[in-house]
Amino acid sequence: MQYIDTQTIEELYFEAKNNPRRRTHFLLHKSHQEKVQRLLIAFIKGSFVEPHLHELSHQWEMLFVLEGTLELRLHNFKGEILQKNVIGENSTIKAIVIQPNEIHSLICLSEKALILEVKEGPFDSDNPKKLLNT
Repeated sequence: MQYIDTQTIEELYFEAKNNPRRRTHFLLHKSHQEKVQRLLIAFIKGSFVEPHLHELSHQWEMLFVLEGTLELRLHNFKGEILQKNVIGENSTIKAIVIQPNEIHSLICLSEKALILEVKEGPFDSDNPKKLLNT
């Protein structure tokens, strides 16, 4: 059994605060070869996950907002914003499923935020995501 306690979460926020990307993650799976990849991602206000997509047919991802508020943006291939959604505490949207080839980005709006990301494995380190050159 694996427990995630408040101390673990606070340590994630501390690491995120001291990371130039203003975020950090905690793997809940033991191997990149597992069929289901699960991780917690802690964000600090202003953290920006740049527009990207996952090209492989099995690279969907499901995000559950556990704490805080984020803005999810959907983009076209030129990088233009097509849609913005506030997700989390200040929204009726608490979780989202992103399909392969959907270009998306995230911005942390609250002082801190925590998401649980679930996606199909195995994780392919040679093709994790494709960044959009915006």
